[in-house]
Amino acid sequence: MPKLLIVDDETIFRKGIGLMIAEMQSEWSVIDEAKDGVEALEKIEALQPDLIITDIKMPRMDGIQLQYIVKERYPHISCVVMSGYDDFQYARESLKLGAKDYLMKPFERAELYTLLDRLQVEIALEKEQLTTNKKDKQVQNQMRQHVLAGLLTGSFSHGETELLDNVGVQFPLPCTSCLVAKLDRDSVTDERYYQLNPSLFSVYILQFIQESIEKPLLGYVFILNEHEVVALINHEDTAASFADIEKLTNRIRKGIRGQSNFTISFGLGSAVKDLESISKSYKEAGLALLYRLVIGGDRLLSSDTIADRTMEKLQWHTADWNLLNQYVQEGDLANVHLQADQFVTKLCQQWRDPELIHEQICKMLLHFYELAVNLTVVKMWLQGTDMKQVLMEIYSISSSKELSERCQKLLGDLSVCMVNRKKKFVTSPVELVVRYVEEHYAESITLNMMAEIVYLNPSYLSSLFKSKQGQSFIDFLTEKRIEKAKAMLLHSDEKIQVISDSTGFTNIRHFNRVFKTLTNRTPTEYREGRQTS
Repeated sequence: MPKLLIVDDETIFRKGIGLMIAEMQSEWSVIDEAKDGVEALEKIEALQPDLIITDIKMPRMDGIQLQYIVKERYPHISCVVMSGYDDFQYARESLKLGAKDYLMKPFERAELYTLLDRLQVEIALEKEQLTTNKKDKQVQNQMRQHVLAGLLTGSFSHGETELLDNVGVQFPLPCTSCLVAKLDRDSVTDERYYQLNPSLFSVYILQFIQESIEKPLLGYVFILNEHEVVALINHEDTAASFADIEKLTNRIRKGIRGQSNFTISFGLGSAVKDLESISKSYKEAGLALLYRLVIGGDRLLSSDTIADRTMEKLQWHTADWNLLNQYVQEGDLANVHLQADQFVTKLCQQWRDPELIHEQICKMLLHFYELAVNLTVVKMWLQGTDMKQVLMEIYSISSSKELSERCQKLLGDLSVCMVNRKKKFVTSPVELVVRYVEEHYAESITLNMMAEIVYLNPSYLSSLFKSKQGQSFIDFLTEKRIEKAKAMLLHSDEKIQVISDSTGFTNIRHFNRVFKTLTNRTPTEYREGRQTS
């Protein structure tokens, strides 16, 4: 029984279509409805319909965007679009995307029935063919993705060209340029970005690029990771080729901006003439994209962009994040986010070199990492990630919005750890150590043991203890034990060996030596002095 999902922002249309299909007395089953593309994607994932009948103009995600994503993620699902007379240009766009047909609102019952009868036969045939070819296609797509990714990392050699042929990848023209596309995060509201799965933006960009590449350019487009879409553009070795690529990116940016209300930026590497050098072009594209930090997005960035920038190194001091440091330690989450955003924004506005921006942000994060080490909250803060991975991630971010969000998240998490840590204490760490020594002086006590109890780094606790108490931890512990020993010598008849053991000394020899050093008398002389007096 074929399954159908109806997508329209007007309830009356959804219910009307569902009623017409129910009265059709066919095998079609309306499994659910959705009021826009966002809701439809959730239901498509869960219900896997055979056919989607969707309106074009809807809030949050329209029918065109929905089709782009469905085509990439669920190519086996068919689409039919509904449009008014004024939306016919969008209906044409839908047909280009592979829509089975379109229905002009308002449509007649007979028109809908004829369409569904035809599609039922077509879908049944496609399913039969799909079952046969699906496994082979999946394997080939996975292999193609692996091979193309290998070209970017430089792990592919000229001797493996036969593998390219096996997965249907060919570069017949003399030159190849790497084009990397990324969403301009600041062009999308937080509500919209987090309402969707962020990876869907990359799927949409991928589809748009694939549909836009035209002769004389050839290209292979794929998603390298959640935030990066890569196109390997194969072209002639002519000056006109760069102009063609520039026109392509302008057309894509204009189309996405107009249809979907967000922007993207492209990084373009230099043209290379052999497979081994594609990795070089990819690195150049990534480097060019870093300049979004200083000149903004919604543009094509290339090695020429870097060459035209005049580098300038400004003075920057740790004092510039003193207020941020204060808020992190106080656990003031709202101001931590505000100050982190202002810090990153100021850097990106005043500095012209992305490398220096990344460098200053990493210095700032290392300052807070040192603080976290001293307070022994690193594991709680980074949740299994080490600082090296964090810094490498920072260097890979080319959007000021994403950089700000990452810093806000990192410092916000640290701030929460600081608050949780403070809740463990009713008094200061030094006071806790003093209290512990007074209660457990007869036991084995070390600085490392105390550091674990108060959640501090041992060296930091040592410095803190000395600044608060005016003496080192070991001196304090020794004096406390000698005080207790003196009291026992004066007020009991216990043997000196027993007193030594009862005050935490490991052997009587050590006890005698320390006692004399601090009192100028042996334990026996000290006790005899009591008797004399």
